[in-house]
Amino acid sequence: MNLRDKKLWIFDVDNTLILDVDHPTPFDDAMKLWNALEEKGYELAILTNVGRLSSRQVNLALSEAGFKIPVERVFTAGAAAAAYVNNRAPGARCFVIGEGGAQEDFVARGLDVTNNPPIDFVAIGADRGMSFDELNFATKMVKEGAPLICISGSRDYPGIYLGVEDTFIGERSIVAAIEHATGAEAVIVGKPLPEILVETVKALGRDVSDAVMIGDNPKSDIAGGNAAGITTVLVQRDPDNIVVFESGDLDTTPTVTVEALDELISKI
Repeated sequence: MNLRDKKLWIFDVDNTLILDVDHPTPFDDAMKLWNALEEKGYELAILTNVGRLSSRQVNLALSEAGFKIPVERVFTAGAAAAAYVNNRAPGARCFVIGEGGAQEDFVARGLDVTNNPPIDFVAIGADRGMSFDELNFATKMVKEGAPLICISGSRDYPGIYLGVEDTFIGERSIVAAIEHATGAEAVIVGKPLPEILVETVKALGRDVSDAVMIGDNPKSDIAGGNAAGITTVLVQRDPDNIVVFESGDLDTTPTVTVEALDELISKI
């Protein structure tokens, strides 16, 4: 395996390029590798499991940190979920719980984001301002037959909300309540679902054999990349900042493991 032959380098965001989207402090080793890849003419892209922010909002956080990239090359779990729905039912009426980002990505796909029946799909992202009425309505719509989509799959995550820094329950925990109330089983759209990585690579006009997936999380970035047939690089960050995901029986062993991302510069 020769990293020099890989044309497309796909990066995770939280705990890989920056601390997280609420704390967009860049990692120095990530900036060094990013700049080196740009100088050598490699294609760069972003694939993040953040679903509460849109591709545009994630791109703003990255730009603030110094990672400049066109928004068209930034892919979020919300955008992936919107593509999932659109591929099955273009223009579908969707009830979306989220902090605005997922709704923005759904609208950008031409889907009808609405708060009234009939509802074709219920999509759930992390939402620290979610009301009981929203959760109850989502549950009713799923009981009436709307498929349930979980935008990404974190049970909890760190962040800042209304000036308070804390750990907050994630979209998987919200969806678990709906699953329990309805007996339905959600489709989780996000890493490690391999189709998300394959579709991202295809959207950028490349083949999986051309791509590298770089991230901090063996159970999302690495498991998903391996399942998609993509070369994977694991950077070893603070384990306390790694968000818990479920990877089932997927292979979580990276192709390459580094202590810092700038170790890869000599390999490109």
